Amino acid sequence: MLKPRGGFIALSVRNYRLYWSGQIVSLVGTWMQSVSQPWLVLLLGGSPIQLGIVLALQFAPSMVLAPLGGVIADRVDKRRLLMVTQSVAMLQAVALFALTATDVVQIWHVMLLALALGFVNAVDMPVRQSFAADLVSREQLMGAITLNSASFNLARVLGPAVAGVTLAVFGPAFNFAVNAASYGGVLTALWRMDPREIRRSQRPERHPSVRSSLAEGIRYAVRIPTVLWPLVLLGGISLFGFNFQILLPLFARLTLAIQADGYGALFAAMGLGSLIGSLSLAFIGTRRPLLGFILGGGVGFVVFEALLGVSRSPFLVYPLVMLVGLSSMLMINSINVMVQQNVPDELRGRVMALYVTVFAGASPIGGIFIGVVAELWDPPAGFLLGAGLSTIFLALIAWQLLFLGKGRTDEAAPATPAPA
Repeated sequence: MLKPRGGFIALSVRNYRLYWSGQIVSLVGTWMQSVSQPWLVLLLGGSPIQLGIVLALQFAPSMVLAPLGGVIADRVDKRRLLMVTQSVAMLQAVALFALTATDVVQIWHVMLLALALGFVNAVDMPVRQSFAADLVSREQLMGAITLNSASFNLARVLGPAVAGVTLAVFGPAFNFAVNAASYGGVLTALWRMDPREIRRSQRPERHPSVRSSLAEGIRYAVRIPTVLWPLVLLGGISLFGFNFQILLPLFARLTLAIQADGYGALFAAMGLGSLIGSLSLAFIGTRRPLLGFILGGGVGFVVFEALLGVSRSPFLVYPLVMLVGLSSMLMINSINVMVQQNVPDELRGRVMALYVTVFAGASPIGGIFIGVVAELWDPPAGFLLGAGLSTIFLALIAWQLLFLGKGRTDEAAPATPAPA
């Protein structure tokens, strides 16, 4: 039997293999819902600003509560907590399906359920970001992170591609039902894991207050340049450049005048590019400096997003969207790996909660901002403005990490050894 090698060696760990495969099943459903929800808002007559508000409500809780989720992640059994959060998320999908299937759904229902999912994700995302590291050794960490991203982006190809067809044939309710059922994949995987093989960091007999725990994680992130500046870049890009859940449905419907199947194909093309970017990092990421991937991916992202803003032909748009996905994933995955490599186990949940806060927490502000831009001008203006503002952040981080000589990944404080 062939054994996984290179970036795929994490698959040799049974618990991680279960988690990874369960995530793929669940994430296909998640992407089917993510594509269908904004399309439903447009079918209900929603405006670009309302579309931005839906996205803002879905991610707003993370801006406030994700750091608290990080504290929880460092104190409780992550596996059991994930079983709870994933079950509640499944109930949200069931409610969205029921309202849509019975034809009583209104935009305010979508907004309320988006907010409910946001509260779940504020706890769930920091835990998921740090849980994979508990399933593998430190030597397998980079492979685990890149494979996590690969599963996310494989689902990002399959989910929208299927959702585009099922949207056109069955409508959004069908996709919400598939998402509800798909949570069974990750819940089954979590249940089948061997808890004895999950690494746990040493915990004090008495935990400090939540406030001091939060402060400890923030102080660490601010003190370590290879944690701080990648997070600043991620926040800036997420705020202004990474608002595709708003812009792509508007771009498809208003600018390109394509239908649901073509709209789903746009997301699938972006997912295909992201998958290629993730797998590329899994193959060669350990042999090259992460900073090169961060800056190179960032440059590619802003260039291709700007070109997207001036393109009107679907024949050009689809490959550009794929290149946006590829370059953005090289950047985002490399940021994730750089941060996780420079964080000790006992602080991982809290620091990765900051990662979630700047990544997902920036979306509420960015979503409303881009929605206003798209309504005042048009969707392509959102791409152009997002690329321009993202370039400013990219230049700032390049100056801090490259030209000031702070880009060495070995500058972090020593990480505590992983317990056997």
